[in-house]
Amino acid sequence: MYVEDKPVDFPELNPDFPSLPFGRHMSISSQALSDVPSDLIIKSRIKYGSKWSACQGLMADYSKSTSIHGLRYIFEVHRPLYEKFFWMILMVASLYYAVALMWDTYWKWQDSPVILGFDETLVPVSSIPFPTITICPEIKREKEKFDFTSVANQIWAEIEETENFQNSGNLTDEEIQNFVASLQICESEVLDRFSPYMPKHLDVNVAQTMVDLALAPNITLPFCKWNGRFYFCNYLFKYVLTDEGICYQFNGLNTEDIYRDPNYLSYSDNSVIDYNNYFDVELPKLKDVTGNWSLDNGYIGQGFNAYPQRSVLSSARNGLFAVMMGQERNFDNTCRSLKQGYKVFLNSPESVPLTTGNYILVPHDDEVLVSVLPQYITSTENLLQFGPDKRQCYFNNERYLRFFKSYSQSNCQIECLANFTINKCGCAKFWMPKPLDVPTCGLAKVSCYVSAEEEMNFVISNQTKLKSVDPNVQIMCDCIPSCNSLDYNFEISRAFYDYEKTLVARRDTYELDDARGSRLSVYFKEPQFTAIKRTVMYGITTLIANCGGILGLFMGISSLSIIELIYFFTVRLCNNLHKRRLIKKRLLEQEIVFAYDE
Repeated sequence: MYVEDKPVDFPELNPDFPSLPFGRHMSISSQALSDVPSDLIIKSRIKYGSKWSACQGLMADYSKSTSIHGLRYIFEVHRPLYEKFFWMILMVASLYYAVALMWDTYWKWQDSPVILGFDETLVPVSSIPFPTITICPEIKREKEKFDFTSVANQIWAEIEETENFQNSGNLTDEEIQNFVASLQICESEVLDRFSPYMPKHLDVNVAQTMVDLALAPNITLPFCKWNGRFYFCNYLFKYVLTDEGICYQFNGLNTEDIYRDPNYLSYSDNSVIDYNNYFDVELPKLKDVTGNWSLDNGYIGQGFNAYPQRSVLSSARNGLFAVMMGQERNFDNTCRSLKQGYKVFLNSPESVPLTTGNYILVPHDDEVLVSVLPQYITSTENLLQFGPDKRQCYFNNERYLRFFKSYSQSNCQIECLANFTINKCGCAKFWMPKPLDVPTCGLAKVSCYVSAEEEMNFVISNQTKLKSVDPNVQIMCDCIPSCNSLDYNFEISRAFYDYEKTLVARRDTYELDDARGSRLSVYFKEPQFTAIKRTVMYGITTLIANCGGILGLFMGISSLSIIELIYFFTVRLCNNLHKRRLIKKRLLEQEIVFAYDE
């Protein structure tokens, strides 16, 4: 039987539904309802009202149960309109400030989630290695082995006379090879003057030639004292090849512990430092070195005698003391500058020294005291939740280096320069690590590797400037610091050192009458120092806590409020819709029955 679509009247006497004192055409917000309990009105709206009225009823029901401030006053049934408007303005203002503060918190979490702060406890100097000390003398060779000045004068005399070099002075092949190899560590003016006339394709092992011509460590460094023990310096120092040529290094890691393959270097130095060798026979032998060390884990299973070496006390007598000797007969003002003396570099043992960085100049006839201030930065493991771009550092297992076993900023810079030079010139400079099949650059490639370094620095400089404007710009090599790093700041004191008067005062003699002496002392300034810890300033937990605090302060919202909101508009809504369908079906059945009765 067809039933006309018309407004449904409520049943007159149905015990299943509440009896309401209004007809079907009366507004549910009418003044006549002011005495009706609000709960009854809300339930009636949800069950019997139109869709819009049911939504209003559901919101009113939610507002009575939720802890969100002000919401109940907006949807309360008997609340006057002006009060609802007042509370609506307050809620909108509170929501605005809450969202604004949470947005600032979010961007602070995005932009600067990491903070550098001081560690809570002091760190003893015995927990870190003594700095690796690299001493580079301006005297690069012994004149008895090779007289660079004499050979240079002969070659230049022929060039001035014939405007060419054909070896009319009958220099030996060995002398020419030594001269060509030595040119690569001379001043740029000297290199530019001679290199156009030299045989370009002469096969010279530059690195090994420099090692062979270098003075033995015990000639340049005849006497040392380390941790209160007297040593012959050749027991403590070994050769290391840098951009300055041959230098002497104390407390550096062995080649096999720095490089993935020792053959990446163009020279070999098989000397092994044994810290049980000593000069002071009155002191007992030190215990053998055991265990290992890494920048991430520190010393593991090592006693006082460790590898690399460490110091317990901070006085000058417990650091490294070295007497450095230079003979005037070996001074070479033709190749190097008129400045004579020693360049001293300090770095962490796992890194290769960068000679383009800061150095300490120790002239002849000077005594220099260097008090070391460690700069030790550690990082907490929870930083792994952020990428390297956010924390501005690499953990050791995050950045693979082709030549080096461990990542450090200086190792990365050296590898970057080596790779750039190999790609541009097809060879590597004599001191750079390189694959076995890559040759060492000869004189013909000097201008190439010099321009390669300048070009790389120019590119990185421009990319760094552009990145400050556009964060998406990629910097070549991207050699950011290591998350766990160790550097050494220092303070310098110097004084005049009269070597001859010192010998007289000690009633001692020295076999060389043209010797110029210098003294160097390196020691920790304090027995303890304050480390720097890189940690999370805004982790995801802190972000949630801050945002939750802001929402609680302005809106009274908690996590249960959100769960309650989801519950009301999912489970509760579905339940109400199901009840409405049942009620509508029963009302429709009653309408049909009434129609038949009429």
